[in-house]
Amino acid sequence: MGSDRSTLRDVLHKRADVFRTLEESSASKPELVERLSSSRSTVDRAIDDLAEMDCVESRNGTYSLSATGRVALSEYDRYAATTRTAERASRLLNNLPEGTTLPSVFLEDATVNVADPHAPSGASTASSRLLERATAMRGLAPTVLKSDVFIIDRELDRDPLDVSVVAEPAVVEALSELSDTPVATLLARDSFDLYRSAGSLPYALWVMETPEGDHAGITFRGTGDVTGLVTNDSADAVAWADAELEAYRERATLVDQPG
Repeated sequence: MGSDRSTLRDVLHKRADVFRTLEESSASKPELVERLSSSRSTVDRAIDDLAEMDCVESRNGTYSLSATGRVALSEYDRYAATTRTAERASRLLNNLPEGTTLPSVFLEDATVNVADPHAPSGASTASSRLLERATAMRGLAPTVLKSDVFIIDRELDRDPLDVSVVAEPAVVEALSELSDTPVATLLARDSFDLYRSAGSLPYALWVMETPEGDHAGITFRGTGDVTGLVTNDSADAVAWADAELEAYRERATLVDQPG
């Protein structure tokens, strides 16, 4: 294969407008010229490029995307959406433990909130609002703050809300020392379950169920303050998060009392 031959990625990048036009509906070359406001020679070259990659089918002078073309465009869009999130969240992702990665189903088209250094609490607003509407919340807790205990205990005063948390052993031990917080009250609630994880936790992953739908997210923390939040309400993202949470819960031990 010659080094000057285009690859499918090259064609997708160069001819994205033609891919998208044909994804909407089939078209003849004159129709493509009109839709794209391009010259006939440009459309001819674009169709030739797509044809070389088996991305178009022609019938009676009308072109449509082939199965290869549709799959290629879908994956190209997925890649673009994932890398956009990675770019926006780079400051947060780089603070994950070494070797920890997040799947594209969670990053694709995710919402990223990075805290303003002058107003660090702003990044947690989205998750706080979700919790206020949630009917269920389950998550991982690699760290804990006093405020977490008060917030969850307060929200559990309303009905319905069920909370299940898998916490690192050090977090469970830390809870036993928070004498000026309602830890005992929290653990006595039927609507709250605390589990001691089998080891360290890579991130503060959570899923919240609300009347409007389920949401998955990861809360990033620095030295106490929330540094950012990445959330995604797609079915695939929530399914991945639920599977992760269940895997950690299955290896964890239910805690009756901290300590």
